Amino acid sequence: MAKLFRELRDPETGRLLPKEVWYRVRGAVAVVLSLAVLLGGGWLVYGKVNEAWIAFRTVEDYIDPEGAADVVVEVPQGASTNTIADILLAADVIKTAKAFQSAAASDPNVRRIQYGLYKLRTQIPAKTALQMLLDPANQIKNQFQIREGQRFSQVLTGLAENTKVAEKAFRDALKNRNQFGLPSWIGASNEGFIFPDTYNLPLKPNAVSVLKLPINQFLKTADDLAFEDRAKSLGYKPYDVLIVASIIEREVFRSEDRAKVSRVFYNRLKEGMPLQSDATVAYANKVTGRVFTTAKERDIKSPYNTYKYKGLPPGPITAPAKAAMDAALNPEDGDWLFFVPINLDTGETVFSTTFAEHQKAVNQLQAWCLASAANKKKCQ
Repeated sequence: MAKLFRELRDPETGRLLPKEVWYRVRGAVAVVLSLAVLLGGGWLVYGKVNEAWIAFRTVEDYIDPEGAADVVVEVPQGASTNTIADILLAADVIKTAKAFQSAAASDPNVRRIQYGLYKLRTQIPAKTALQMLLDPANQIKNQFQIREGQRFSQVLTGLAENTKVAEKAFRDALKNRNQFGLPSWIGASNEGFIFPDTYNLPLKPNAVSVLKLPINQFLKTADDLAFEDRAKSLGYKPYDVLIVASIIEREVFRSEDRAKVSRVFYNRLKEGMPLQSDATVAYANKVTGRVFTTAKERDIKSPYNTYKYKGLPPGPITAPAKAAMDAALNPEDGDWLFFVPINLDTGETVFSTTFAEHQKAVNQLQAWCLASAANKKKCQ
């Protein structure tokens, strides 16, 4: 600064030099004006670029994450990303399908979207829509459960209560098997393929849309297990293996015993012995809630009475879960011909190769049954 003042004064007199001062001021003003022009132009350019960016974004996507209004959308079972995009577009949740597809492509969690009903907002960015679909808090829970071991008649009662659709409508819908994509090897019975699981009801349930949920899950499970091919590799028809799986589902207490029980049934079939399954007899007598059957019940004339008739019953006695289906496909190696639970609380089961060994195990069961009044009641 001192140097500047020296340059503005006459070195001999010390007086300010007017021409020098004017030159310096004029230069400073020019710089200020230049900066003003540059800055003003920069803001103008920024504004134009920003406007262009917003315009570009809003062509394909909404930009307000708050959206306009609440809306309920339904994601179908097995829906692809493209299908979900189309559904959101139709509901005005997103502006373009392309925007959602782009957001989904960059987020591997898109695979976690569950089918069912969701409360979303209209006119929101595609990325926001994706995040809302991945948040369980936005899913509307309207569920029904099919439990392992339930008979078709029990399932129908539950479906009718949960959906307000008449049982007859479900039975009528199943007369047209083609609409469900069931394989040709499935028998005439409605047992065996109404897969046990928890399902989300559609927004407007009807017999077909509801039945497709467990049937599609059965088809997927059978495909995952390569059920048809592996059944044939065992030397059995797929439907016969499904029947075995259904009996395993009802007979087994503990998961570790499924493959052993499977082997017992196949060994007895091979030896030409009756299966002697209390589960099939209970099915024939329409009995539920008991482990064992009575002598009178075991005398019923029914193809499901595997005490009286050899071979497999004509159809499944329930829809088996995946574990029972897998056990029917993978019997454990062994020469057992008998099994019996000896403790109904723990499910401990004894497997035997001879009738004498089996009888000893039966004696253990009888002793357990007589050990207390509570035990005796469970054995009835």
